[in-house]
Amino acid sequence: MSLYGILAVFGEPEALVEAAGGMRDRGYRHMDAFSPFPIKELDQILEIRGSRLPWIVLAGGIASAALAYALILYSVEIDYPINVGGRPLHSWPPFLVIAFEAGILGAAFAAFFGMLAANGLPCYHHPVFNAEGFGYARGGKFHLLVETADPKYRKGVTKGQLRRLGAESVEEIEA
Repeated sequence: MSLYGILAVFGEPEALVEAAGGMRDRGYRHMDAFSPFPIKELDQILEIRGSRLPWIVLAGGIASAALAYALILYSVEIDYPINVGGRPLHSWPPFLVIAFEAGILGAAFAAFFGMLAANGLPCYHHPVFNAEGFGYARGGKFHLLVETADPKYRKGVTKGQLRRLGAESVEEIEA
């Protein structure tokens, strides 16, 4: 039986933020927090980087719009050119509508698959799921996980520090 980390349960979001800050001040770096809603202060304490998802969505939208416009140009000018009513083969105003819609569709797909990749989904199992106190059945609690991979981690010392920081309960998580 190998240990993945220690999970501390807190009743209030402020207590979680204080505990995370306290553990950070003590030198712990390999931590994660679980909350029923986003807590902005935790991003800085846990050093959570900003998302690259907006850039992925922009790239997906531009790439799919360009691809759609190129497909239209190929089909109208090279593959099957038809001169209807003396209009030019490259009549861009109607082509922009289709390219715009394709860009929206490509951005939506990029957002969906980018979000899955950024969150590491699908994640069918995580060691935290083994914890007794971790789940929706126990109510809206706030959890702080200190991983055994942290260089400052010492089983008894880390548990004691979490209890002193106000944890309602502290539980060992098996890997």
